[in-house]
Amino acid sequence: MTSLFVALGLAILIAVFALQNTFPVTVQFLIWEYETSLVLVILSSTAIGAALSALASLGTRWRHTRETRALLATLEEERKRIAALERRVRDMP
Repeated sequence: MTSLFVALGLAILIAVFALQNTFPVTVQFLIWEYETSLVLVILSSTAIGAALSALASLGTRWRHTRETRALLATLEEERKRIAALERRVRDMP
């Protein structure tokens, strides 16, 4: 929950910063040249950075999900084993 508030605060700061910088700029990349507002450059750069960050963390998220599923399956097996052992103890003379 804290990270959500931090992300929201950062998004607000970036939006305020971008809206205060509305000058026209020329963006050049290799042979490509485009004139646009600095607001669009700031916001699109932020969005691209966020997307690349999310993409880079996918492998870790998938690994954690797989490990969690394996641990939950092990936990369920152990619960069944404990229940069976408790039944055996209860049924002892």
